[in-house]
Amino acid sequence: MPDDTTDDVPWLFDDATTVRPGAVEGDWDVDLRDEFTIVNGHPNGGYLLALLGRAAVAAVGQEDRHVVGATATYVSPPTTGPAVVRTEVLRRGRTASQVRAALVQDDKVTVDVVMTVAALSADPPAWGEIAPVEMPDEATCRADSRTGRSAIVGLPEPPLAKVMRVSFDPEVLSFLSGEPSGRGELRAWLSLADGRPWDPLALLFAVDALPPATFEVAMTGWVPTLSLTAYVRALPAPGPLRIRFRANVIAGGFVDETADVWDATGRLVAQSTQLAAIRL
Repeated sequence: MPDDTTDDVPWLFDDATTVRPGAVEGDWDVDLRDEFTIVNGHPNGGYLLALLGRAAVAAVGQEDRHVVGATATYVSPPTTGPAVVRTEVLRRGRTASQVRAALVQDDKVTVDVVMTVAALSADPPAWGEIAPVEMPDEATCRADSRTGRSAIVGLPEPPLAKVMRVSFDPEVLSFLSGEPSGRGELRAWLSLADGRPWDPLALLFAVDALPPATFEVAMTGWVPTLSLTAYVRALPAPGPLRIRFRANVIAGGFVDETADVWDATGRLVAQSTQLAAIRL
């Protein structure tokens, strides 16, 4: 894989999250890409969050800042094609700014999010630590991983699967054979297939990139995200990400799932929690 790119051949993620000034100040024209879709052609929730994050940073006008926190409500699933991100800078501060961004398609809000934009560093945390989950190295996981989403949902492999290189811990592969373990946890190494390095914006995609953790509980179809809160903790080091995605409680047709993301050095760089609908 190439270590860098040119203007003629941009990284797929950057191309798919491009925002262009719209006809109205604060509006940004975007194109939702098929490569980042999952079931029924719906764009992945993490991809949409990253797209909105790029618009939020553009609205603040400080390209050296990053989205460090986001709380999104997924109102309805958008389709691929043109859309508009409408942004409003709620507060512009020296340390942090808050931006509201809404993804609008056919005059309807499909995703509504409030983001905190601030500076990140590679400095160690001042206090606290979450140790990286124990799992085999990436090469071992890659050798044992098999593509299994289609076996779970009964549909062809989604386009999103070609965007990523996911290497599952062999101990969480029960769902691939149609016999979930019941533990409700997925663990995997994650890279972008074209070799693009991870950065804070791409971490917003990574926190929702794995299949639902409920696949290791029961065989179900689509598990749509209703709300998601993500935190980006630090600038990630080069190399693959280590991700743990856990289902906590399933009740009343809903499930809450949490993701912890570590970079190649074992530092916690992102987290998320989300509420999703599920039919057992």
